[in-house]
Amino acid sequence: MSRISILGCGWLGLPLADKLISHGYHVNGSTTTTNKLKKIERLGVKPYFIDLSPDFKGDISFFNCDILIINIPPRNIEGDSEYHEKQLLSIKNQIISKRVGKVIFVSSTAVYPNNNQVVTEKDAGADNLSRGGVSLLNMEQIFTQENSFETTVVRFGGLYGPGRHPGKFLAGKHDLRGANNPVNMIHLEDCLNILLRIVADNIWNETFNAVSPNKLSREEFYKNAAQELKIEAPQFSKDSQPYKDASSQHLMDVMHYQFIH
Repeated sequence: MSRISILGCGWLGLPLADKLISHGYHVNGSTTTTNKLKKIERLGVKPYFIDLSPDFKGDISFFNCDILIINIPPRNIEGDSEYHEKQLLSIKNQIISKRVGKVIFVSSTAVYPNNNQVVTEKDAGADNLSRGGVSLLNMEQIFTQENSFETTVVRFGGLYGPGRHPGKFLAGKHDLRGANNPVNMIHLEDCLNILLRIVADNIWNETFNAVSPNKLSREEFYKNAAQELKIEAPQFSKDSQPYKDASSQHLMDVMHYQFIH
């Protein structure tokens, strides 16, 4: 079986490591917190302490793998708006040096502008994209424009699941705009299944939106979620708010994937 390294064993990366182990893969997992090393190891994952500040510091044997999954949140330092891009360039240098063949880059639907319409993978990088969206798109291209390895990008919507119940996101808030906007959300269970499918089926050189197609309005979604927890539901005004409606049709067509949530 392939050896997989997961850069970033947090809320998504840790259960992903567990799922890959359960399917017979050999997994390396990194953290920036030393007290998480034992927790990672207990899953059967080989733990690594890695620091990107922004240059790579750690055991380079982490990159002795067939597939690298990059799952670290964007982080900028005051006075250095390109800090996260420098981190990723440092990672890319290690990928090339250690001849890693495949990369999965975990991205988000922030690469699309709020243009009040359905957006597909080809719509990234429109003129009215936010500064953060432009930066994220540049980060994707650090890997997708490199020919010495193959990269698949997954653009997740808002993440929810165990420990991240959406009922808490807007609970008790008032006068929220965009009541009728579609929500672009994805449950952890679907995230894990999609990433596993990419690995198992060798789906490379692709870019996918990964957002549940079972969309409610923003008001319905968050009120229902608050009711599940029996906490105060958010209140929405009649004011509109720009939105995007990210389509996962390409992912469903290529993977023949059916969303659970």
